[in-house]
Amino acid sequence: MKIISILFAFLMILSHFSMNAQQTWSLKMCLDTAYKKNIAVNQAQLSSRVNKIAFEQSKSAVLPTLNFNDVQSLNAGYSLDPFTYQYTTQKISINNASLNSNVTLFNGHVLLYTIKQNKLIYEAGLLDIEKVKNDILLYVLAGYMQVLMDYEAVSVAQAQIDVTNTQVEQTKIFVKFGKLVQLNLFQIESQLATDKLTKINAVNQLQLDKLILLQLMEIPVLNDFDIERIELKSLLPFLPPSSEEINEVSLGFLPQIKSASLKIKVAQSRVKVSQSAGLPKLVLGGTLKTGYSSVRIDDLSSQLKNNFSQLLSLTLSVPIFNNFIAKSNVATARINVLMVSLDEQQTKNDLRKSIETVYTNQISSGKKLIALGEQMELEQRTYSDMEKKYSVGILSTTDFLIEKNNYNRVSMSLIQAKYDYLLRTKLVDFYLGKPLSLMTDK
Repeated sequence: MKIISILFAFLMILSHFSMNAQQTWSLKMCLDTAYKKNIAVNQAQLSSRVNKIAFEQSKSAVLPTLNFNDVQSLNAGYSLDPFTYQYTTQKISINNASLNSNVTLFNGHVLLYTIKQNKLIYEAGLLDIEKVKNDILLYVLAGYMQVLMDYEAVSVAQAQIDVTNTQVEQTKIFVKFGKLVQLNLFQIESQLATDKLTKINAVNQLQLDKLILLQLMEIPVLNDFDIERIELKSLLPFLPPSSEEINEVSLGFLPQIKSASLKIKVAQSRVKVSQSAGLPKLVLGGTLKTGYSSVRIDDLSSQLKNNFSQLLSLTLSVPIFNNFIAKSNVATARINVLMVSLDEQQTKNDLRKSIETVYTNQISSGKKLIALGEQMELEQRTYSDMEKKYSVGILSTTDFLIEKNNYNRVSMSLIQAKYDYLLRTKLVDFYLGKPLSLMTDK
């Protein structure tokens, strides 16, 4: 028992550490979770299941029907025996059993057009699911990259704190030996407080953006939530294909474009269904029936055999006048084709506008990244030179802090520019149908 208790305690400890171990989320894990938990995705998937059922049922509608009926009745008083065709005042127990089957031979191809229509609806629904997933992908990608940028901003802020701490200690020495006055120490200590506030703001922004990413995944707050980091290599802005070329590529594979095209075909099928509803309908039917009566002297098996009959029918229904319902349905269906065609054009217009925006943003962010890169090179040289001068006491604290703040500002701006450009590049890649990757090699 003691060994069992020890093993149990050991397993509990392992379980505790396992439950509290911090999980690092990759971009793929974030996307998979968002797809699984997103309400819109789940609703679209349920609608797709309903569409599939309707499609399968429409295929089954061409099959014959088969139904068995059995009616037991008790007649009292003056009544007609259905098998002897004689009136009697006796109580009669009657049973009628029948097996009926019907199959539609022709109904103006309504069944065939309905099958085609429901198949197209089902296929369009699958594409709509992919559209919702693509929207989620873009949101999660942007949220994930924002958190990555925040981490780098925190690191840069901490590096500035470390440098300023060193400068504070150096300034204390200068003040001690009379090389600088006390005011210089107050100034550099004030800068240290500013740097610490910058880090606090960066950490707060990191926590807020983590929360936004978790909300995109429909997950409650996780205090230990963390993501996989990537190290950005040097980004060399490049000129993407023109927006017209990007648009031409995206028209060939994006699900919302294919879905809009299928929905036009659905509307056209509805026109054919409405037109076919006004054509003649031919149905083949068959019935097997038998029964028995309690007033007959024959035994049950003899009655069932003697009363057995067969019926074969061919029913032709020709619509002559139906209050113009068929005509109205056809007219409505044709208008619906025009409306769905406009929906398709609107979808294409929205896509073109999105691509034009993404293209323009990448060009602009690339130019900004190049300009900030050049500015950063100058700031690094200037800051390094002024830091050396300050370290030997030949530069005023005021002049040094002005340059230090310029350097910090450009550093933070460059971080934002790098991630902004990377995101814009990935959006262009998305519309070009390239696999999603956060790698920065080009």
